[in-house]
Amino acid sequence: MNTEFVHSRWAMRGYRLYSRLASLLMIGVGLGSSLEWATQVDLLPDLGGRDMRLTAALCVLLSGLALAMVGTGRRWVRRLASLLCTIVVVLAADSLLEYTHAGYRGIAAWLDAASGAGQRPPVRMAELAACGFLLLGGQGLLVLNARALVLREMLGLGVLAIAMASLASFAFVLAEHGESLLERLPILTGALLLFGTLGWMSSVPTTGLTRVSTAATLGGVLARSLLLPALLLPLAYTFAFKLLETRFGVSQVVASTLGAVFTGGSLAWMIWLVAALLDRSERLREASLRLRDAADTDALTGLGNRRKLDEVLQGLLHQDRRQRLPFSLLMLDLDHFKAYNDDFGHQAGDDALREIGRLLRATLRPEDAAFRYGGEEFVLVIHGAHLHQLPAIAERVLHAIRANAWPLRPLTSSAGGAEACDADVAAASLLQRADAALYRAKDLGRDRFEMTGCAECLAGGSGPGAMRARSWDQPPPGCRAAGQA
Repeated sequence: MNTEFVHSRWAMRGYRLYSRLASLLMIGVGLGSSLEWATQVDLLPDLGGRDMRLTAALCVLLSGLALAMVGTGRRWVRRLASLLCTIVVVLAADSLLEYTHAGYRGIAAWLDAASGAGQRPPVRMAELAACGFLLLGGQGLLVLNARALVLREMLGLGVLAIAMASLASFAFVLAEHGESLLERLPILTGALLLFGTLGWMSSVPTTGLTRVSTAATLGGVLARSLLLPALLLPLAYTFAFKLLETRFGVSQVVASTLGAVFTGGSLAWMIWLVAALLDRSERLREASLRLRDAADTDALTGLGNRRKLDEVLQGLLHQDRRQRLPFSLLMLDLDHFKAYNDDFGHQAGDDALREIGRLLRATLRPEDAAFRYGGEEFVLVIHGAHLHQLPAIAERVLHAIRANAWPLRPLTSSAGGAEACDADVAAASLLQRADAALYRAKDLGRDRFEMTGCAECLAGGSGPGAMRARSWDQPPPGCRAAGQA
């Protein structure tokens, strides 16, 4: 199991765990804020800016409950979660209407009146909070109903932008510099919006934006390595360099220069990390290709091995019959090679096999292929060749072996040939015919070529295979060529 796949599985588990933790946090804070509003007792820490309003607390609580239900397979539970998200959307839209329409009195105004205006904190949530919860509720509805993936991710990004603006504003407040958005979006509300939208994204880690970061690919590695730094570094820099200005008296020019240097350094670090990952991926790809080539290549002769031959034949035979191009096999076996090994040793035999591999590569056309089938046996795949063309091809190969300047003793080879036809649905039948022709060549005196046709061709040259054969150089019908038994 490769490292990227393991990291991908851990990322998916981490996302689901985060989704559960985010839902529990939202439920706890939403419930605590609601009780704090009702009892006027401080239950949550003061983080600056406005306290969370009652409608915002209810939206947090309901969103957390809906998020906690997203993992269930029960339909009624998911419908209940959808109802809770709908209530969040209604509460947020109602608050926005109160801000945009002066005469409108909605749910928040009614709750204000019912609780005694002036005796308790206001009920209506801040404007940006209302926008955030409107988007968050819509995102939850789309996640629960598996609809409109692109729109769902756009809503999530909108919530993310609002929450990040609140956090950046909080950095300015901590640095005691300038105005902030906290009067329009309390920091606790902004943080919970951030947790909530990331929780909805994490609840379905195999879809949307999180799908890339959980993938066992280079893109997944990059996302897991860079997303979090890219999200947090701007906030950290905003806080750090404003703090240098306000607390330590560093001039704005120096602080801005340092900010530019650190920002450029962070960007350079991310580029280096991407380059390192790409380099690693390319090295792994090259190593994989080398291993695949080694697995498909005979180490002694440099030709394809039997595994590669089976793969090539299956690919050729599984092509559509109407589009399949003709091809034939030649099976070669070195004559009296055991005696050659016994007389001169296995090292000499290995040298002879290497020379055979060189001769076959030099004799065949670029589109043809040679394979070491086993021992001193070789198989040649001749593309575009019919049975009547094999004697000339085989003679060229046999002559190259016969005429080679062998240093110890002349070597010859016997060959058997067969043409692939429509009756061949597996490589075994084609190899069996070529092998039978080879043994016939050896029985008839060696250093010669014999060939055989399939039963369909021997029946009289009828059928699609025979018709296709006649279309190539007008050979005689069927497989009744010279040398055929």
